[in-house]
Amino acid sequence: MPIQDKSPNSVPRKKAYKSSRRNRVPLSCEPCRARKPCHNCTVRDERASCKYESPKNISATELQHHPSKRGNSMQQRINHLEDLVKNLISQHQQAPVSTGGAGTGSSMETSVFKASDSTHSPSKKVIDGAYSVYKGGDDWYDVLQEINNLKQVWNESQGDQPGYNAAPTLPNMADGSSLLFGQVQRIDKIELLTTLPPKHQVDKLIHHFFDRENFPIPIVPILHEPTFMREYAEHWKDPTKTSVIWLGLLFSILSINMLAYQQFGEPLDYEGRSESLFQLYRLRTAQCLIVGDIAKCLPYTIETLRLNATAELNRKDDNSRGLWIMTAVLVRAAINMGYHRDPSQLPSIPPLQAEYRRRVWIAVSEMDDMASFVAGFPRMISSVYADTVEPRNVHDWELSDDLTVLPPSRPMTEATAVSYLIFKTRLFQALGRITDFNNTPTGGSYEQVLDIDSNLSRLYNDLPEELRLHSERWGCTASGKKATGSNMQLELLYHQGMCQLHRRFITKGRTNPQYNHSRDRCISSALAILEFQQFMEPFWYDFSRARKVLTLSAMILFLELECRRRTPDLNSVSSSNSSDDILQALNTCCVLWEKAQSVCDDPQKIFKILSGMLSSFQASATSSSLSQPETTSPLFEFPGMMNLSLQHGHDTFSEDKDWLSVSNEMIEMNIDWASWDAFIEGAIFENRD
Repeated sequence: MPIQDKSPNSVPRKKAYKSSRRNRVPLSCEPCRARKPCHNCTVRDERASCKYESPKNISATELQHHPSKRGNSMQQRINHLEDLVKNLISQHQQAPVSTGGAGTGSSMETSVFKASDSTHSPSKKVIDGAYSVYKGGDDWYDVLQEINNLKQVWNESQGDQPGYNAAPTLPNMADGSSLLFGQVQRIDKIELLTTLPPKHQVDKLIHHFFDRENFPIPIVPILHEPTFMREYAEHWKDPTKTSVIWLGLLFSILSINMLAYQQFGEPLDYEGRSESLFQLYRLRTAQCLIVGDIAKCLPYTIETLRLNATAELNRKDDNSRGLWIMTAVLVRAAINMGYHRDPSQLPSIPPLQAEYRRRVWIAVSEMDDMASFVAGFPRMISSVYADTVEPRNVHDWELSDDLTVLPPSRPMTEATAVSYLIFKTRLFQALGRITDFNNTPTGGSYEQVLDIDSNLSRLYNDLPEELRLHSERWGCTASGKKATGSNMQLELLYHQGMCQLHRRFITKGRTNPQYNHSRDRCISSALAILEFQQFMEPFWYDFSRARKVLTLSAMILFLELECRRRTPDLNSVSSSNSSDDILQALNTCCVLWEKAQSVCDDPQKIFKILSGMLSSFQASATSSSLSQPETTSPLFEFPGMMNLSLQHGHDTFSEDKDWLSVSNEMIEMNIDWASWDAFIEGAIFENRD
């Protein structure tokens, strides 16, 4: 039904066409109604040919006296043309291709939209002064770009006419990408600017952020400091001209500063305020990404998303699932801007920009591997073809705007700002393979396990002495320097990866020599993690991921002790770790958990569980050998563990008998590790009344 124009300037209709129907309040604006096809055309699948009658009923005289209506009419025609091209693109993507063979490169040629004379490459990356967009090899995208240019020219020409009023932007409107940020709402740019602290305060925070030697949180070196400082100075000259995405980058830097103060000590200026400011700046970062729209491929979009992910990664609470979902957005935004293609394919990119694009992509890849490993879900980039090479191991002072040729890469034994990122990315690629293997629906072969193990061990041994911890003194590196949080993180992640790779083969290693390697690897890494616990600062217990790794290691050792108590070791090669050594490590572990109860509430729950289990094994050790099988009956159970069973009669295990129960299937170790990990996270640690 044509839309009735009730404005005073509308063209009067004849009485014969007057309808007696009740007028309805429109639920959408006129441009939206004009762009959308009517119900009948939608049902008939004729959306492209649908045209409303109302625009044609406006006379030329009226259009001449009312430029706004003329602008609306022209805008509707442009929008209609844009919709037609989008429909053609959609049909093109859904059109059947030749079945002559995959990967031959001929599928595009057999499409109904064959462009045999096209001079475009199959795919290309468009980079100019303001945008970086990766486009597929499709000429219809060029047509769409021409339409976008036409719209821009038309809007600019209409902006010079006094009678033309552009539609106001709704500050609370959320579109595609911004929906992933939940309850975050759009706000005006002026409100974003008023949130910034005074310049002298921001100056100190920026200096603190770029002081990599003393900044407590590892920061990926994806920002060229001289370039950023030049843009920072321009911002304060006229903040209203600053890009919203660049503002998001600034807010992400401020949020990481507040997070560092919150976790490692607040200066007097921010005493008692760092946590609330972290939440505020984190919110403003998300709002800048919404207002700037990450799909527009503006400069610093990926850098802002990546630094925002750094802030999320270093939070104390368990946000692994949210981080994994956020990383998926980061990966897709980076691919959308062509970061997965090496800049050498486009010689027009300056050497400085090319090198930092490589740093950004490797930082995105590292975050993808890390988020997937922490959450236990598949990676995003594992199936994506990317040819971006590693950045060169050069110092930041060697890179400048006037470079014509990049300096040669320094030896990897020489520490630079980017060397830690390179080694960490290599290690996480191996950890990502563990995540992929554990998520394989059909399960992989043991040969794959050994291959992943060999690759992870090689990468770990290739770490320079500056990054690897001393084999006997975990408080310092292999080179003798005091260990940092970055050193400890690499060590902990390596052993955590070994536990996650080999834990399903612990029991099989007692009866089958083929799996003895996995058994020793898993037990040794679990013991190494508990040894690492002795050097942990108390504040580490406040981090959910640290508590989870430490508890999982202890549980693996308890399960090994139970296997030794129930069944003799039929393997001709016994484990190199004795039961006494394991019990001693678990005893030290419980002592440390007891001391950590003053840090936060969670260690108290974990200490109660572990100390109860330790008491059970210590009691059985005094009465009989741990290696001899004994009669069993249910004593405790965990979710997803098929009713695991322990020895009958050990009442010292825990006072809470209602959550303790076990079954005969423990020897099979058929554990649902997803449910087990959920248990480790603390969901079952609460007391039952």
